[in-house]
Amino acid sequence: MVHYESNYAITHALAYTDEVLLPDVTIAVEQGIITYVGKHDQKRVQHLDQYDAKGNLVGPGLVDMHIHGCGGFDSTRGNVQENLEGMALFLAGKGITSFQLAVVMDLDLLGQIKKAMDTSAFLSSYLLGVYVEGPFIAPEKRGGILSSGIRAFDRGYLESILSIKCGKKPLVTSMTIAPELQGSEELSSVLEQNNIVVAYGHSDCPLEALKPRDKNHLTHLFNAMSGIDHKRPGLAAMPFVRDYSHATYELICDGVHVHPSVIDLTINSLGTERLCLISDAMSLAGMGTGEGLYLGKQIYSNGKACYYSDSDILIGSAMLISESAKNLVHKSLLDKRSFFQVACENPLRVLSQTDRGRIKPGYKADLVMLSSDTEIQEVFKAE
Repeated sequence: MVHYESNYAITHALAYTDEVLLPDVTIAVEQGIITYVGKHDQKRVQHLDQYDAKGNLVGPGLVDMHIHGCGGFDSTRGNVQENLEGMALFLAGKGITSFQLAVVMDLDLLGQIKKAMDTSAFLSSYLLGVYVEGPFIAPEKRGGILSSGIRAFDRGYLESILSIKCGKKPLVTSMTIAPELQGSEELSSVLEQNNIVVAYGHSDCPLEALKPRDKNHLTHLFNAMSGIDHKRPGLAAMPFVRDYSHATYELICDGVHVHPSVIDLTINSLGTERLCLISDAMSLAGMGTGEGLYLGKQIYSNGKACYYSDSDILIGSAMLISESAKNLVHKSLLDKRSFFQVACENPLRVLSQTDRGRIKPGYKADLVMLSSDTEIQEVFKAE
């Protein structure tokens, strides 16, 4: 159940805060902001509606920094605002209270998303920005991206993208680029100057052709990139190498995009400090098996992943991060602390979002309550 309330208290919670689990905690929320976290004080909360957590785990709402659609909604058709609001509501019901919308490059679509965010305060409380995969990527590693969404670096076209703003900031908050393409250094510098996450991906670049930057981030590690070859290590080797020990990376853990053994290898080798769990989900996600449309083409879902119907090319996931994170806990690859680290804290850190994601006074009260089996029980979304 999703609670849209501004003033309430949660009592008797096992609270995840500052990377530790604190038992029997009371969390007070006023005007959608956390005002108190600590031992129960009836005087402090007597004026608030109270929810008894009964010892269940309470943590920050989950964050998917790379998702195209879910619940039958995406941004590629119909009324964009209605679709994105539908996405937000569907995700909230799964414990995902913030998301960064992933799209293939389309200037008209970016304009429609901007209009939706300018119009809808509701949507703006969920949508952190737009993650563009391309257009400056390697055609041979395009994956499910159509050729029409790819082009050589063009500074004028980049400026057109950056000119679409929400307030004073560009609507685009992350961009996947292939670093081997001509102009990629200029592209990276311009994006960084605009506080846009530069994400390497959809690339056939060898690792030896790169130099570390202050920040390095990888779009869906292992997928649509040069792999780990013992004679020609590619982008996928980056987070395993000491020169890139700061590099953050996304991982799709639906068991299809990345083999379960490789997920096990990655988490056991690298830990969870730099891992951002993503879904890369399509409109059919969270709906079981079925058929639909993406970019005007027929797609289908087998309940785990989505494919183009005419070619069986894998294009995205059908599993949301609340489900994949739960599965990782059941496989003992995550615990209660790292569950929130990979599905909330790390993505927010990559996106430089500092108003949510912690159970501390002053933070936005986007919260989830989990059962002992890591199922989402209750969701509290700040109004």
